Amino acid sequence: MKLVTRTALAYALLTAAILFVFAYSVYFVSEKNRKDEFFDRLDYKIIWRAEFIFDAHINKDLIRILHRKNQTVLNEADISVYDSNFNLYFSDNTPPLGNLKQLQVIKKNTFLNWSDQKYQYRGIVYRNKNEDFYIIGKAVDVTGLNHISAFKENVLYVYIGSIAVIFIIGFGFSYYTLKPLKEIIFQIRDISEHNLNKRIVVPKAKDELYELTQTFNATFNRLEQSFNNHRNFVTTISHEFRTPLSILIAEIELGKELNQTIDDYKISLDNALEEANHVSQLSTALLDFARANYDVSQIKMSHLRIDEVLVEAKLNLLNRKDINYKIGVSYADSDETDANSYDYLGNPYLLQAAFSNIIENACKYSDNHSCHININASEDAVTLKFLDNGIGIPKEDLEKIYGLFYRGKNKNHEKGYGIGLSIVKQIISLHNGSIDVTSVVGKGTVFTVVLPINNNL
Repeated sequence: MKLVTRTALAYALLTAAILFVFAYSVYFVSEKNRKDEFFDRLDYKIIWRAEFIFDAHINKDLIRILHRKNQTVLNEADISVYDSNFNLYFSDNTPPLGNLKQLQVIKKNTFLNWSDQKYQYRGIVYRNKNEDFYIIGKAVDVTGLNHISAFKENVLYVYIGSIAVIFIIGFGFSYYTLKPLKEIIFQIRDISEHNLNKRIVVPKAKDELYELTQTFNATFNRLEQSFNNHRNFVTTISHEFRTPLSILIAEIELGKELNQTIDDYKISLDNALEEANHVSQLSTALLDFARANYDVSQIKMSHLRIDEVLVEAKLNLLNRKDINYKIGVSYADSDETDANSYDYLGNPYLLQAAFSNIIENACKYSDNHSCHININASEDAVTLKFLDNGIGIPKEDLEKIYGLFYRGKNKNHEKGYGIGLSIVKQIISLHNGSIDVTSVVGKGTVFTVVLPINNNL
């Protein structure tokens, strides 16, 4: 069952329940009013018959004959009259109406009303010549019952018709209300992997549908970014691995076919080993880049100390790179800084990779192969400054250094892949941090990384 039909049906059922309560209340009140009105008329009929019996002084049998004749025309009440000692004085019926218990109630309360499936009964106290008589009368409210029956039938027809009309109106209202949702569904169906840049049209009214479209568009933004990252990653691997692998294959084939001496084989093996190391380093860099492009919700965060991660990055870099690198770490001189100021919630592997890339670039592009890191902690953030006295970065390259595979004018100074700073930028962004760079050509470069602490731990 579609949502439009289900909504209209629920609306109709709810309205039907409300209308049923209303209709039953009207019927109940109408039936009660009919009975009360007939009891009043029955009281009048009983008194009229009593006056006729006591004042006319007519034979009781004749009174019964007249009553039977008039009853077919006037619908008169049948009565039974009892004296003050509850002895039967007169009755139209055999057996007479009432019993001792009812007579006692009439005596006590001066009246009594009750009904059965067909008749309504009323008992009253009638005083004649200083003596109390107890009269019980019964009659059928033919006119009232016909009216109430017709009323009930009409209410039933109106009720069924109203439910049908309400369902139709509810269906139209639901269709009109959910029409924008249907349009959103059609727009979503048109979006595939071939046009992930397409977005849902955002409605002007800032209601739930507005929030829904915003949520869908945000989801598509993440999907497009993830898809593009995946596509770029595959393209990058196929592009960057082609050259070193081609050289590696060429060296092996050359060594197999042309080499004649041991020295020739050594040269070929050295060249092949160099290219293999090149491939290994490139694969490691691309793996770090892939991890840095994960959704933050998919990255495991843990409690760590920024200064300890920085030291680990330094030691790992010295162990696997060039022992001649000179890397120094200093803390800001502040009395307010305590040991807990460097506590942080992050991913240690990614942060270590980011710090290693910045330190390695600083050492690689400095004649003295040195980098100094200044770390400062405050209540809001931990700030790390990476300083070198290297060749610097030209001003026109500063805005492009975070692009994947981008290498500036200093690319001839050292070998590289143009991936490191892209990794750094993405990792810092995943930790809601910021990175800034200032550089003077020929004097050096300063990278400033700010990692916010508020709402982090």
